[in-house]
Amino acid sequence: MAEVRPGPAAGLQLSALPDHSPLLQPSLAELRRRAPPSPRPLPDAFLLRFLRARDFDVDLAWRDSFPLKVRGIHLINEPVIFHAVFSMIKPFLTEKIKERVHMHGNNYKQTLLQHFPDILPVEYGGEEFSMEDICQEWTNFILKSEDYLSSISETIQ
Repeated sequence: MAEVRPGPAAGLQLSALPDHSPLLQPSLAELRRRAPPSPRPLPDAFLLRFLRARDFDVDLAWRDSFPLKVRGIHLINEPVIFHAVFSMIKPFLTEKIKERVHMHGNNYKQTLLQHFPDILPVEYGGEEFSMEDICQEWTNFILKSEDYLSSISETIQ
């Protein structure tokens, strides 16, 4: 079987292969080799989606990527100086990024409702859950995850 060499064309070739192809294994192995030890390794399916999004360029995936898609940055009660600073940075940003930054200021309830009508707590104009309810839900989640969080802490130390 012919080996696919790294590079833009090879990345497109690798992206076209099914998840179970043996030609994908070297890229997966290299990404896992670079990652810090983890008590719960990421599944191959997740890593393959991550690599496909970067055309199997492992260096790009490792250097410039974080497995998170930022769909928006919403600032509330931002200092006035931030508007001036952002206007200096704005010319260097792509249109896509510019459209994803939202400054709501001090009068944020109405504009936040336009973006997040279903998830805002009652204190921010929502209709379903209070901040206390949400904090309790997260507290319960963290307590249920105590063993996992402890194992992460031990791995880092």
